[in-house]
Amino acid sequence: MRRLLAITTALSLLAPTVWAQTESVSARPDGATVVIYRDRPVDTVALMEQSRQPWSRLDRQGLALIVETRTVDLPAGEGIIRFRGLATGVVPQSAVLEGLPAHVVERNADFDLLSPASLMEKSVGEVVRVVRTNPATGEQVEKAAVIRAGAQGTVLEIDGRFEALDCSGETERVVFDRVPEGLGDQPTLSVRTRAERAGRHTVTLAYLTTGLQWSADYVARLDPTDGTLDLTGWVTLANFGGTGFPDSPVQVVAGTLRKDAGTTPVEPLVRYQQNECWPQGTTTLGSGLLAAYKEDRVEYGGPPVILPAPPPPPAPMALLREVAVTGSRVARQGELGDYKIYTLPEPTTVAARQTKQVRFLEREGVTYERVYRAGVLNADEETQPTAIVMKLRNEEGAGLGVALPGGSMAVMQPDGTGGVLLAGQDRFEDKGVGLPVRLTFGESPDVRVQTRLVKSGRSTRGAVTTERTEVETTVTNARSEPVTVELVADAAMQRGFRIRSQSVRSRVDDTGYPVWTMSVPANGAATLKAAWTTTD
Repeated sequence: MRRLLAITTALSLLAPTVWAQTESVSARPDGATVVIYRDRPVDTVALMEQSRQPWSRLDRQGLALIVETRTVDLPAGEGIIRFRGLATGVVPQSAVLEGLPAHVVERNADFDLLSPASLMEKSVGEVVRVVRTNPATGEQVEKAAVIRAGAQGTVLEIDGRFEALDCSGETERVVFDRVPEGLGDQPTLSVRTRAERAGRHTVTLAYLTTGLQWSADYVARLDPTDGTLDLTGWVTLANFGGTGFPDSPVQVVAGTLRKDAGTTPVEPLVRYQQNECWPQGTTTLGSGLLAAYKEDRVEYGGPPVILPAPPPPPAPMALLREVAVTGSRVARQGELGDYKIYTLPEPTTVAARQTKQVRFLEREGVTYERVYRAGVLNADEETQPTAIVMKLRNEEGAGLGVALPGGSMAVMQPDGTGGVLLAGQDRFEDKGVGLPVRLTFGESPDVRVQTRLVKSGRSTRGAVTTERTEVETTVTNARSEPVTVELVADAAMQRGFRIRSQSVRSRVDDTGYPVWTMSVPANGAATLKAAWTTTD
């Protein structure tokens, strides 16, 4: 029984119950445009690691919009147009067909996975060829047969007699001259039409599909002499599905897209062969009666099946093709409502099970600030290293001023001998124009901080308890150049935090908390004295 997943149904009450036999097949699109979305920033390294697991189901994750142009032959009267070559992760209910001058009566998605069991099940009543090989002599005999029962126990009619498959005592194989309609390794969208006249037309078929994802990665090359860096951004396109899109315009959309829980692809129907032989011996009793009457029993292990030019099986996720890199031109940024859309500079092939990197950003002379950051506790502490932080201003005057999709940034620094070394790596979320970018690259053993508790006390008035803390924090710098250090009180995240006194004026930075910024001389030290209260 063919498994049909209805997308939409608009059947007239007077429509005939049997489909017309006139069929037209669109084997593949003439061209396609690929738009890839994401519902969160994607970590490229984690994505590649996950792809090595065959059970990762990455072909069911991600989301893309495929817009195809196709040339179809429209039958006159009632007919069926079958669209093949769709993406394997197609979401059928999202399909939109435009440009067809006919009334669309019904649409269906068929995805019955090709297997020996499904082949038998869908070929009941069909004529096949059975080739038997004598294991002793090697002699082969070929006979025409009609399949009378399918996967739950294959029965063949040969010369007017009924026999169970693979129970003759000889090696048997079944040869099919064609693949039944609806079987394959990719889904098919069927459209039932009603038109006044036949004709050839160019139509647009758009649908959502899973299996495609994209991520952003950046490389920053520092120039410590003038406090600037050169920034390059790369988009990684990942196609984990079984369908490729050759020479296609590609766009990626930055922003956290909300998806409906029902945006899922059609799952293939998988059938399993469950044949068992009856006891061997004669299997005929006149015309059409089944008989078998020996006590020994031969278990069926599955017949070899020969098909004319079968499609190759999909490769496992772990066998992704090597990453292809192209960077001759830079992607163009545009607007898509509240999202940013990046159009790749030229059509590219998004091959099945392949990742590809395309350059989308190139900025030179971007100013940056290197600072050291540490927390100020409300108790005595041992000397602690500070965090190394690089700050960028996403403004045109600072050399940027473009929307930055969230991703990973690797910072490369000259090593003094003409080469470069990795100075650190961090991730950031999507950053619009005007928003700061803050990256943390580990800890500095040369710039350290120590806090000494000077005084603390607690008072209660009614239901409110106020705690007062006074500290003295010393920052030491063992580097040969002065450094900028940012200090933030850990208590700033507590309720009712209020600074009562301070030796260095604080300011509220982009994190939303008050920060004390200090310049510490080379091989020197600086001290902050501060007092604050919190309420409980």
